[in-house]
Amino acid sequence: MDPKAALRVLAIRSSLSKPAPVSLGYELTHRCNLDCKYCDRHTPLPDEMEHDDIFSALAGMLRIGMRSLSLDGGEPLLHPDVAEIVEWLVNRRIEVRMNSNGLLVPTRLEVVRYLSKLKISVDGPRAVNDSVRGKHAWNRAIEGAIAARDLGVQVELTCVVGRHNASTVTSLVELVAQLGFGVIFQPARDSLFVGHHDRVSYALDNLEVRHAFDRIEYLKMRGAPVLNGWSSLRHFRRFPLDTPVPCAAGWINATMDPAGNLYACGLHSRLNRSNNVVRLGVETAFQRLHRRGCQQCWCARVVEENFAWGGRFDQMLPLVPMREHSDSFPPALPCTAP
Repeated sequence: MDPKAALRVLAIRSSLSKPAPVSLGYELTHRCNLDCKYCDRHTPLPDEMEHDDIFSALAGMLRIGMRSLSLDGGEPLLHPDVAEIVEWLVNRRIEVRMNSNGLLVPTRLEVVRYLSKLKISVDGPRAVNDSVRGKHAWNRAIEGAIAARDLGVQVELTCVVGRHNASTVTSLVELVAQLGFGVIFQPARDSLFVGHHDRVSYALDNLEVRHAFDRIEYLKMRGAPVLNGWSSLRHFRRFPLDTPVPCAAGWINATMDPAGNLYACGLHSRLNRSNNVVRLGVETAFQRLHRRGCQQCWCARVVEENFAWGGRFDQMLPLVPMREHSDSFPPALPCTAP
């Protein structure tokens, strides 16, 4: 997170008299056009909100303080109402971001052009990425990223680091740099939904997470286009030891799934679906959020927002312990893909 963004988060906190969904993550659909091995969001929920409920929920969020929204999935560009939703939000001066696999971007530029940021997920260089996401997924994702960039949309690549790709972090960063993009990393975690897709864990153990992010931090120190802020790199390098973070979940942000179930944070388990905006109304559902805080946050952007929320600017400075490095990178973490 850049210093200006961090100051905006702190300013929002000082201006609020009560919790508000300033930043909403909305999982528009769980339908997806890929079948990634470690993911279980491939098919729509049976009770995904329909058109009128979607716009009623968004209007309610706007009423109680929403200022920005991230459209997530599944693949949000598959939703039949995505163009209307983005237009509705932009017309009300809501900043709209999107998480996408990139495949549909070249065919949906009329939607993408209005985004403040497009985040496209990859899993490593072409061979590793396509082994997880399917044939030609890398080429199509990069084609989407380039098409959006050509429109003037800010684009960043995102990558979860797990057993399938931990040994290829350096190769990915080098490739991304050649393409003129940046990439943000976070550790792969086991599913919050119904279990990992193929019942095999892709998550690294704690020591492996620390090893991988020590390497990523080193790449950033060397000037590589790693988009993680220093706070998230420092956090993951110590994970899960000594990692308490101020928690803004439910105070300035929230997550809404396709059925309208509301959660303080996208990292919370989805087994409890009692807090539904269609059934309860937006304001009641938001007031009922469980604001419990968390000590071991593992979403890079959330970590950075939380440190800003708590005024922990000391964690955002590049004051990492300096080690004796040779000109070569540290040894790569062995790849132990399941």
